Amino acid sequence: MNFDDAAAANKLLAFGFQSALTPSRSVEYQGLVKRCRTDPEFVQLVHAVARGFELTIIAIDNRAGLVLGTTADTQFAVKVGDHISKTADRPIAALAHLAIAALAFYRPEDLDDDVHVGRVTIHHVDVMVEQAAKQLNRRAVEVGADEGVPVDNPNLLQLWRYYQRRNQVSATGDDRALATSRRAIIKRVAEYLADNGMLRRAGNENGGTYNTTARYQIQVRELAGQQMLGQLAELGVTVGADGNPTAADPDTDESVPPAPLSENVIEPGV
Repeated sequence: MNFDDAAAANKLLAFGFQSALTPSRSVEYQGLVKRCRTDPEFVQLVHAVARGFELTIIAIDNRAGLVLGTTADTQFAVKVGDHISKTADRPIAALAHLAIAALAFYRPEDLDDDVHVGRVTIHHVDVMVEQAAKQLNRRAVEVGADEGVPVDNPNLLQLWRYYQRRNQVSATGDDRALATSRRAIIKRVAEYLADNGMLRRAGNENGGTYNTTARYQIQVRELAGQQMLGQLAELGVTVGADGNPTAADPDTDESVPPAPLSENVIEPGV
């Protein structure tokens, strides 16, 4: 290894910081990713450079490029508070992140399918969280824990309940949703993911439609996917072929679809 190799490793890391950039859009980036396939010593050098920034390398992928992860000590970690300024809105934003990932990859095999492209809408994300909240509340009552909160996961249930208390949309004088409405916060989360190469904007239906990217698939698969999907599956929340979440009726074991989105519902702005 020489100074040129060190410069190349740092250049690859610099490309990785540009989360919206993919190898298909840069010949130099593509060449460095290909080098990682054939040069194990160079890969070791890239990992060493990342460690110097207290980062981890989740993947070096032909589609997504260099996908970075953070350690507890790094200054590059991204928190919900970085893109949701109001403390009161952050529980909703955290749940929105969870629901977007779960909707995009609602079958475990989707996370391992390189050609799978998930599709989510703001309305469906809100419906999924609402359905899961109802299931959690039902289970809390069944276990008869203190104040209806299951002793095994009280923090999760409190988050869901907090989400339910927020209005889905709140009209203002100019017929726009208030920034504090649930769907407005979900929209901000989706836009943040789109700005950072995780989602791609695909339309305006149902408050906004987004497709997943290879980078997002890798992030979800490596960091949270299986546990998250398992928890929602245990709640009986599933996704139909039309992308609409449903929840099993505990009395009939049949899926109960949510009410359709009204044409008169005012969708939130960003």
